[in-house]
Amino acid sequence: MKYRRTVGGIAALATVVSGSALALAAPSYAGTMSGPSFLPKKADSSIKVLEGSDGDVTGIAAKGSAIKLPKGTSASPKAAAKAHLQNFAGKLGVDAAQMKTVRSQKVDGGNVVRMQQEINGIPVVAGELVASLDKQNNLEALLGKTAKGSVQAPKKLFSAGASRVVAREYVAKKAEVSAAKLEVKSEGRWIYNPSLLDAPGAPVNRETLKFQVNTPDHAVDYTVFVDSGFHTVALAVSNNHAALKRDICDLNNKDAGDLDGAKCDGSTNKYTRREGGAKSGIADVDKVYDNLGVVSKWYASYAGLDVSTFIGGDSGTLRASTRTCLSQLQPGCPLANAFWSDGIGQMVYGEGVTGLDVTGHELTHGVTSNTSALFYAYQSGAINESVSDTMGELIDLAANPGKAGSDQGWLIGEDEHPASPDLPAPLRSLKDPTKYDQPDRLTSSLWTADQQYRDSGGVHTNSGPGNKTAYLLTQGDTFNGYTIRGIGLAKAFKIYWTAENLMTSGTDYKDLFNVLPLSCRKNIGKTGTYITEDDCAQVDKAVRATELYKDPANAAPVATPYCTTGNVKSSYVQTFDATPSDWSMAGGAGLTKSAYDFDYVNTGKDALALFTQPASGPYPAVTTSTAMSAKKTIPAGSWLRIDYATLFGLYQPSAGATAKLEYDDGSGWKNANNLPGSVNGGPWTQHDSHGWASAKYNLLTLTGKNVRFRITVSGVAGDGDASIMTVDNFKIYTCA
Repeated sequence: MKYRRTVGGIAALATVVSGSALALAAPSYAGTMSGPSFLPKKADSSIKVLEGSDGDVTGIAAKGSAIKLPKGTSASPKAAAKAHLQNFAGKLGVDAAQMKTVRSQKVDGGNVVRMQQEINGIPVVAGELVASLDKQNNLEALLGKTAKGSVQAPKKLFSAGASRVVAREYVAKKAEVSAAKLEVKSEGRWIYNPSLLDAPGAPVNRETLKFQVNTPDHAVDYTVFVDSGFHTVALAVSNNHAALKRDICDLNNKDAGDLDGAKCDGSTNKYTRREGGAKSGIADVDKVYDNLGVVSKWYASYAGLDVSTFIGGDSGTLRASTRTCLSQLQPGCPLANAFWSDGIGQMVYGEGVTGLDVTGHELTHGVTSNTSALFYAYQSGAINESVSDTMGELIDLAANPGKAGSDQGWLIGEDEHPASPDLPAPLRSLKDPTKYDQPDRLTSSLWTADQQYRDSGGVHTNSGPGNKTAYLLTQGDTFNGYTIRGIGLAKAFKIYWTAENLMTSGTDYKDLFNVLPLSCRKNIGKTGTYITEDDCAQVDKAVRATELYKDPANAAPVATPYCTTGNVKSSYVQTFDATPSDWSMAGGAGLTKSAYDFDYVNTGKDALALFTQPASGPYPAVTTSTAMSAKKTIPAGSWLRIDYATLFGLYQPSAGATAKLEYDDGSGWKNANNLPGSVNGGPWTQHDSHGWASAKYNLLTLTGKNVRFRITVSGVAGDGDASIMTVDNFKIYTCA
């Protein structure tokens, strides 16, 4: 394949945080905490290369003891991380010169160093490595994802001003707010490759402009990357995810309008209850106050983390507003939701949505924002949601041990009693995600591609496999051919807290397949955890039972062989390596590289591209693109096969483009999908092929005729996005 693949997933990671003194006092119901029954590790500086199911390198980890720091290296963690990277860059397929250290964080047992990839000085979205170091800066693991190959910098770049307009208009339509209310801040040039986030689109490196787009109160808050060549949105991510020092403000179901009016700062809204204060007598206020305390207690006990200091901002305070109504966010009152807002740095609760697991869930979003910073989109967003569900439920079960074996255990939102009927309860099940139409493994038919991007790429639905994994390794069960012994709450919490420190912003499920076992083994022998190798063997089985190493069943491209028997004998082949003399093109049709500087080719030097787009700034609308062949005489027994890739469904709240292949045998144009025996024949509407797919047509009924073929893409996306189809290897042949 010619297209520029990235080495998928050097899965995300960093170092393990070992237990604090508080972790020694884990309760009996939190899992077995007996002394270690394993032998000390033998000295071993060999490494284990981690790979995904497709053979991509996903990182390296020390096989036994940590890998020694190279002699003569500075004692600083950042210098140590760079030295280790120099030694192992070849195994990772990484250019060490492209990795810039951005942060070193001291944790119990060592340090975590995060590195950002830059190509020609331009940072790469989700292009990150994490080095896990022990106290002597010896290497425990080196993991992450990086982009490979050159960067496509189109000759005709969209101006920064025009890109700003595209970003603002996109968010205005997506969030249904007036563009005039949106503030737009430029954050410079970034390189975006969809494969680093397992996102739809060609896996090539494209230059984009990054913008932060938000209302002044951050009720609407997006990070947007605009493709400088296609002058369209490449990626948009919401920064609002559906807090021991505590401040609580009660809004008493009075409409605050927007998040700015819901701030709990003592000025915008008066404090109803502050740390150490007496009960307010308002049920929601006192319940939230207590639940923030419970969440903080268990983070301190299980992870040694002071949540108030960690996510409480400059004041180190967990802040929350209760009984909130936000008419600009949701019509009607009360608000049927609870969420953590990165923009205002606090929790926001609707009346009655105050359960402990929900509080733990939402505060964990705040923790994630300050550790792995998982992008809230596609698989990384699903893992973001799953980690929040997991931590929230582990805390709920620790505080309410009687739930674990009851029908109230392993549910999210089972205690909610919202005043609004718009929020169902419970919301999800970790024990059986399918009960609420979530997949319980990667190959489940319930996996959603979310082609219209209504749920940021399926973040709430596709969290199911991660949730099932957490249930299996904590509680234990038999599933998908594996019998797993549960390791208990305390050990599970420690493993997931370690994973939070090891993941990068683009971690996907294949990465998590390696991250969770590695996070377990990094805790063997650490004070306060008493995690054993057999515990980690259970984690190994859990990630296999939920098939985290596999591709989602409905996310793989359609592959159609040329011949089921015999060999291919071609009568006509068009590879589109150069502008074909026997094809005519109109609208937005041309060659990917020579016409559009878009290097996405299946084989050979170039491919056919057809795109449509709405009018944007100085660029007119392109509503139809066509490529039509001259007449071809069809031999007996012929087939037609094409390779194609489409991206029509991203960010489309309404109908977008349609692609189709037609033929004319002298009696007018007809859809080729009606030919007997066609396979994946189209038309393709709101369809993302997830890479190169293929379509095949039986030309038996056209034998001996002179036939023209026409490929058409028509219609535009409703939100300023381009719709693109690429075609390669148009071949008429027989199987002999």
